[in-house]
Amino acid sequence: MAGVQDRVALVTGGAQGIGAAVARRLAADGAKVGVLDLNQDAARAVAEQITAAGGQAIGLGADVCKRDQVQAAVDNLVETFGGLHVLVNNAGVLRDNLLFKMTDDDWTLVMEVHLRGAFLCSQIAQKHMVAAKYGRIVSMSSTSALGNRGQANYSTAKA
Repeated sequence: MAGVQDRVALVTGGAQGIGAAVARRLAADGAKVGVLDLNQDAARAVAEQITAAGGQAIGLGADVCKRDQVQAAVDNLVETFGGLHVLVNNAGVLRDNLLFKMTDDDWTLVMEVHLRGAFLCSQIAQKHMVAAKYGRIVSMSSTSALGNRGQANYSTAKA
């Protein structure tokens, strides 16, 4: 990814799948990476893989729906690497079900992780970006935003 050399990036949902691939790519292109995930052990494992490959990374545990946890993770990242320039809002969950069977809790959890999580992470990260006079925020979407059977909550969040 062009332009990330010596930048500090935070990837939410970075312990597996697309998030882990993005974290690895950012590191391979010269960014210092915070791998943030609800599963801190898995985030640390990805960070260790990045470090073993010659990159710089730190594994961070946080629930993106909880402001204090996001703030603590960002504070740790900034203390470790000296800033925050790139945020990739990738954290997400699935709670698929047909609309008439979907519970309030399943709807709310998907909205919290995808929308509140992106809001909190962006709000907290942007303070560092403004101070650095540089910042990029990438929020992942999905073709599921167009609608899929059994994904009213996920499709809404991704749209």
